[in-house]
Formats: sequence, structure tokens, C-alpha cells
Amino acid sequence: MDLVDCPECQLRKLTQQLQKETSKRKLLEQKLRTSEAQMRAVFEAMTDVVLIINLHSNQLGSIKILPTQPNQTHTDDTDVISQTVEQFFHEQTAQLWLEKVRQALDLQQTLYFDYNLFRQGRQVWFGASISPISDQSVLWVARDISDRKQAEIELQHAKEAAEAANKAKSQFLAAMSHELRTPLNSILGFSQIMYDDTSCNGENREYLDIINRSGQHLLQLINDVLEMSKIEAGKIKLNEKKLDLYSLLDSLEDMLRPKAAAKKLTLNFERSPSVPQYIIADESKLRQVLLNLLSNALKFTQVGSVTLRVRMGQGGHGRQGGQGGQGRQTKNPNPQYPISNPQFLIFEVEDTGSGIASEEINNLFEAFVQTETGKRSQEGTGLGLAISRKFVQLMGGDISVKSVVGKGSIFAFDIQVSLAEMTQLPQLSSQRVKCLAPDQPIYRLLIVDDNQDHRQCLIKLLKPLGFEIQQVENGQQGMAIWESWCPHIIFMDMQMPIMDGYEATREIKRREQSSWGDRENHLPSHTKIIALTAYAFEEQRQVMIAAGCDDFISKPFSEEEIFAQLTKHLGVRYIYFEPGIVNQNKDVKSGSLTPEDLAKMPDAWIQKLHTAAKECNDESILQLLAQIPTQFPNLIQVLTQLTYNFRFDEIIKVTDLLVKQKVEQPLHLLQKLQDVERHEVKVERLLSEQHYY
Repeated sequence: MDLVDCPECQLRKLTQQLQKETSKRKLLEQKLRTSEAQMRAVFEAMTDVVLIINLHSNQLGSIKILPTQPNQTHTDDTDVISQTVEQFFHEQTAQLWLEKVRQALDLQQTLYFDYNLFRQGRQVWFGASISPISDQSVLWVARDISDRKQAEIELQHAKEAAEAANKAKSQFLAAMSHELRTPLNSILGFSQIMYDDTSCNGENREYLDIINRSGQHLLQLINDVLEMSKIEAGKIKLNEKKLDLYSLLDSLEDMLRPKAAAKKLTLNFERSPSVPQYIIADESKLRQVLLNLLSNALKFTQVGSVTLRVRMGQGGHGRQGGQGGQGRQTKNPNPQYPISNPQFLIFEVEDTGSGIASEEINNLFEAFVQTETGKRSQEGTGLGLAISRKFVQLMGGDISVKSVVGKGSIFAFDIQVSLAEMTQLPQLSSQRVKCLAPDQPIYRLLIVDDNQDHRQCLIKLLKPLGFEIQQVENGQQGMAIWESWCPHIIFMDMQMPIMDGYEATREIKRREQSSWGDRENHLPSHTKIIALTAYAFEEQRQVMIAAGCDDFISKPFSEEEIFAQLTKHLGVRYIYFEPGIVNQNKDVKSGSLTPEDLAKMPDAWIQKLHTAAKECNDESILQLLAQIPTQFPNLIQVLTQLTYNFRFDEIIKVTDLLVKQKVEQPLHLLQKLQDVERHEVKVERLLSEQHYY
């Protein structure tokens, strides 16, 4: 029994074990089926293409497509297909795939790249990842990114359209700037020339002041709109150079003091002793910010004072809130301002004006937004403060305001500057030019401009001073005169028909360089070319410099700018009127020339003047004027005025009298001598007769 029971027990145990193993196996199989079902569900839910690519030593590679649902982009066969990569895809695409696969296997790391295929007549884009799973196999997961690519293409098209629109806007603004500045150049230029005319009486001078102020106001509006457009386009750049801060502040004070005096306001400029005189900064932008803040303070202050304070300090002053009033600070100063160990200048403009309401302060620095007080004044565009804020931030600082309604406002800003060496900087003279200083060459000036009014304005300004001037209306004519006449300087308009200023300038500079290498070539060398432009964008000015222009002047230009350019590039020296003499018309005998005035000059000079006047040769007269000693300023002024007004008859009348006197005086003496001789002969005859008797 025991023998029988023992095998049965063992069999029972084995059966139980087998049942357990079978149950376990069934459980594992169930789990595997569940896992496979879940995995299949995952793959079927995926829209990605999942491939396993095997590389073999003797094949290009075989592909297994896993059971995903890639929107029929690839085949839906879920079995192993014994096709190579080159067979399954186009040859060009296959080579790209194989190269990426080999690269992933060599590096044993996942690679990512985008590619496209043509399926069902359309281009399909994929973003792929290639992950090594063995030494010869990779898992390739490709996702359809056509929608994303289409969105990127549309975004790129939108960006290009926006850039084209922005370019069109810039071109439109540049063209409008040119069209608006062109007539303004004539208006302001001729008003300056008429203002210098000593025959202009007080009433007409007031009218000229009105014309000039109105023109300057219109120019400021144009500049504001252009500056804002450049800010929006991100084209504003710093133009840092050494400047005399004391001179800048003094010029602003001189400019604004008459306006303050007219309103019976006290204008104070307070400068701390620690403020350096010479700094490196953007003078134009700093001047514009200060002028805007001070002009606003004067405009909105009826009683009391306007004060500008300047001191050294720590950065961030313009971002500090104020106390005792409503404060507002701006954000996002320029963190990339390229100054190492900068110094900070702090400016405060305080007024006792009407103040700004708290609800208006938050929008104070927004473009085209004006306060209620500003709207009532019916002046400006609402751009001044917005532009000032951008300029201050560009200079590495920020701006803030404190204001109490009925008591006044304080605008404060700080900028980063570098210290400069103490050297004398050239300054534009505020004095009126009377004539050229003696002992200078006769300078030849060529004006190339298709606008006759602009040419005439420059001629009226410069010719009375003694310059030799020729004028043409396009670059082609300008090159011909340059080659034959050899001018010292050319005022070149850049926009002209037939040949514009850019092409003419490049050709002149090219020929100059060629002539330097050829000693026998007698072409002029190194003629200075000053671009005259009504365009206001900096990149256009850079193109002018790149074309070969030595400098540029923006239209409308002032006479001080023209004279300064002549001094800068040719070393021209001037004799100036005494301060205020232009306005003292009663002290000037306009058009009145007397023999006593001319008698101071040598006889030969008077004879040349007489001949030039009879020939109506104003150029010769102006050359003779340059020879008059500086101690005779009234003679220079009277003759200049007569020549300017083509009153050669007045010059002839006086010189003719002097010439006749010089000629008749020797004849008169000869007549007297002959009379004496006849008298002596008569006396001798009488004595002889008396002796005979």
C-alpha cells in the first residue's frame, strides 16, 4: 500500500504543480494579451509613423512598420516586409534616411530632423526622431507636421508682408519727408536771407520772424512723426561723440530765455560743480529731450518759474517714485547700453505750472496722447514725451514725473555718459557772417540741385561773400563742370533726374582715385562733396557717406550749417557782424556809397572796381571786396549790399567821379604849369623890350 501510495502521491503533487504552472502560464498569457492589446491600442491611437529599420552588411536595410494609423500617409501593412529602404522610398530620400540611420548608430544617440515626402499628389512634412535599439537597428518615429509647417509658412508670409508694409511705410515717410522738407528749405532759407538784408525794416522783420517760427514749428512736427516712425521700426541708434555739456546748456538757456521773458517767467539753469564739461554722449538726442521738457514747462506755466537742475548721481533716479505728489515711472530701460563703469547725469525740470491730473499720468508717455491742458493749448502732436522717453532709455536711463495739480510738475531723467578729455570743440557761430576774412584763396563752389529755388537760395547766401559759384541741375552736368572747373567743394543734391547725386559722387571719387595714380592726369583731386538731402532716415545718410560724400546737410538747412561745413572742410574764415548789428538798421546806410568811403582804397583798386561795375561783373566785384582791409567794415557792407541788389549804377557813379578826379587832377596841374610858363615867357619879353629902350 505504501508502495502504491508513494507513486500516487508524487503523481498528485506533480499534477498540482502542473496545474499551478498552467494557471500561472494562462495568467501570464492573459496579461501578455492584455498588454499587447493595450500596446496595439496605443499604437492604433497614434498618428505618428513608427518604423524599425535594420541595417545588414549586405543589404541597404529592411523596414518593419508598426501598427499605427498614420492617416494613410504610409502603407498600413503591419507585417515585416522584406523591402530595403531604397526600394520602399525614392532613391534620393532613401539615401537621406540611411545617412541619418548610420549617424545615429555611430553616435548611439537620438537624432532629430525634418523631411518631406510627396504622397497622393501633395507635399507632406515630417518631424523625425531616430533612436538606436541595437547595433544594427533603430526606431524611427515620424510625426506629420504639415499643419505646423503650413502655419510656419503662413507666419513667414505674414512676416514678409509686414516687413514689406513696414518698408513701404518707411519709403512713404521718406518720400513725404522729402516732399515736405523741400519747400520748407526754400521758405526758411529765403527768410534767413531776407532777415539778413539790412534794408529790411522793422515791420517786415516781424513778418519774417513769423514766417521763420511757423516754418520751424512745421519742421518740428515733421521731425516728431519721423522720429516716432523710426522708433516703431527699431531704427533709432545712438550717435555718441564728444560734446561740451556746458555749451549745450548755455545754448538752450539763450534759446529759451526770450520765450520766458515774453511770459514774464523766471528761467533758472542750476548746474552742480561736479558736473563735467566734456562728456561722450548723443548730443542731438540729449538736446531734443531737454528742449522738449523745457518747452513744455514754459508752455504750461503762466506764473512763476521754470528750473533745470543738472548734477551727477547714481543710476535709477529716473525710475524712483516721487513724494508729495503723483508719481509715475517708466519701465524697460536699455540694459544693453554699452558703457563700462558709466557716470550718471541726472536732469530735473521743475515748473510752477498747472500740473497734471493723477488719472492722466499713466498715459503721459504714450504716443499721440495729450493731457487735457495740452489739448486746450491746441499745439503739438502728443509725441514729444513718448520720443523723449525712448531716447532716454536708449541712452541707458529712464524718466519719471511728479506732479500736483495747481502747483506744478517735476520731470526727472538720468542717462549714462563717459567722461571725455578737456579739449576745445568746434561750435556753430551764432553771429551773422558779414564777409570773408582777407588773405584767403578764391574758393570755387559748385551747386548741383534740380530745384532752382534751392540753388538760388545758396547763391544768394554765398555769392555776396566773395565765393565763385557755378550751378547745374543734375549729376551729369555737375561732373562736366567738376572736370573742367575744379571746384573746391560741391553741394550735391542726392535725388535728381538723368544722373542722381549717388552716381555722380561715386564717379567723381573713382576718377579722383584714378588720377592720383596718374601724375600726367590733370583731373581735380579730392574735391569735397557735401550731400544735400531732404531725407531724414539715418540709413539713407549712411548710404550717402558710403557713396563717397564727405559730409551731409539735411534740408531745410540753416546758414550756420552751410558756413560751418565750409570752415570744416576748406578752412574758410569769416568776418562777423557785431552782436545785434543786423537788427540796428538805422545805423546802416544801406545802398549809400560816398567818394570819401572809396577814397581810402588805392587808385588801382578803384579803377578795377569801376571797370567791373561797368561790365556788371558781380563776381569780380566780390573778389575785390575780399581785398578790403577789415578796419573798413562799413565799406565792405555797403558794397556787398549794392552788389547783392545789382546796383552797379551807384558804384559807377561814385567810382566815375573818383576816376575823373584822378585823371583831371594831373591835367589841371599841367594846365597850371603851362600857364606859369607862358607867364614867365611874357615877363621875359617885357623885360627884354624895356632893356631895348
